[in-house]
Amino acid sequence: MFNLLLKSHGLSAKIQINKSSAVVQQGYYAVGLMITKVISFFLLPYLASQLGLIEFARLETLLAIINGATIVVSLGMVNILYRKVGKSRSKAASHRIAAQLAGNAILIALFITLLGVITTPIHHPIISSIVHVSVIELWLCIALISTEGILGVSLAWLRMKEQAALFFQMMMMRALLYTAFVFIFLTHDLGLTWILVASLLAVLYQVFHLIYFQRKDTGLLFSLSSLRKTAFYGWPFVISGLAMYATQGMEVVLLAQKINPELLSSYVIAIKFFLIAALINQPFLLWWYPKRMQVIHQEKGSIKAGVGATLGVFIACFSSVIIWLWAPILIDFLFEDGIAPAKSFLPWLLIAGVLKQWGALYNLGCFSSENNRNQMYIELCTGGGCLVAFPIAIHFAGIYGALGVFILSQAGRLLAYWVISQRQYYVIYPIRLLLTGCVICLCAITLGLLGTRYLAEWHSLAPFILSLLLSAILVFGLVVLGRIGHAITQ
Repeated sequence: MFNLLLKSHGLSAKIQINKSSAVVQQGYYAVGLMITKVISFFLLPYLASQLGLIEFARLETLLAIINGATIVVSLGMVNILYRKVGKSRSKAASHRIAAQLAGNAILIALFITLLGVITTPIHHPIISSIVHVSVIELWLCIALISTEGILGVSLAWLRMKEQAALFFQMMMMRALLYTAFVFIFLTHDLGLTWILVASLLAVLYQVFHLIYFQRKDTGLLFSLSSLRKTAFYGWPFVISGLAMYATQGMEVVLLAQKINPELLSSYVIAIKFFLIAALINQPFLLWWYPKRMQVIHQEKGSIKAGVGATLGVFIACFSSVIIWLWAPILIDFLFEDGIAPAKSFLPWLLIAGVLKQWGALYNLGCFSSENNRNQMYIELCTGGGCLVAFPIAIHFAGIYGALGVFILSQAGRLLAYWVISQRQYYVIYPIRLLLTGCVICLCAITLGLLGTRYLAEWHSLAPFILSLLLSAILVFGLVVLGRIGHAITQ
């Protein structure tokens, strides 16, 4: 359906071959990402039941802290790699840059691990005030944090070298190893500490495999002067990453100090369902993001770009409605009763997620020139607002306060992107088509609400059948809207 949007004629055989190769590469990335996420998702019920909701909530809080810390440790090295290699004029220069950054990542990993162990008496009480953690668990978390730079740089280099098959193999092996270790450890009632051990073992496999590949392909260069330069150039990317973390991720750490573990577990499970909707949109975004600037500069580019972005919006909206339809059924089937509040949190997360996707797609004007400071300012303002608002909202309203901040921040981000983007480069969006898609989603939601309220009393399978029927209608509606959008661009 997406290829109908930008159908071109008279392409040479060479271009067609390159395009086919690119599709295969993106297919590997998309399938690998989706399979690993699906494995992780279906592991959740087992983790929650074996650990119990209290320990499960503690695990998710530790993971939220790890996610925030890895942003700092990575020092924006992936962005630096993309930028410097993109500007390099020879293969040898590109390899030298990659070798230096890979060496820097290894040095940082060793330094963070050593520093973390030595300073344990200082930071252990601080972390323990947020979430209960033993010294061994803290050291395992430090080890996981320290490897982020190695993973980021070497995986990015794999993508640049178009080694998608190797990327897929590594991601699958890591996911399968983690799953196997988790089953083994939990079968023997070894608890949360050994879940962290399972994570570390799976990560170390990938780290050593990547180091072997990197050393064989580019070599490894260790230089303190290069490390200092990396730290100097990387801090803006760190700030930008922390701003994104403030909008989503930080609230889990704050909620852990204010609500009981059962509610926190429910919120985390709702987030996992919300992330499935975002994952469904990934293949389209992988296809659209590299193409959007080329489309803008084509004949009728403003119209074509507007339709292309709107197709992404439809996928985000329709997939979110489908997740909303099925989530209550899956939550009741997969999880124990204590997770039931997740069903009331999920709709608000999905609304925020849709607004976030809209902002990511309706920002074409911000990329129409080389100056992308407006994008940085919008993201920093959104993150800064969340940094201030989350603690206050959570203190007074708990989870619903966090959800309110999430929705309002993404609505403000969307509005800022729309206004500033349209001022920089006016894109003609198909407003009538957009409204038609919104009406279809609202009708599906209305029918879903009525069905949940009345049909469940009639027969236990009625919600399942209704969800199946509405999902099929939404998929059909998406295809029809895609065809209409294609017709608009002709």
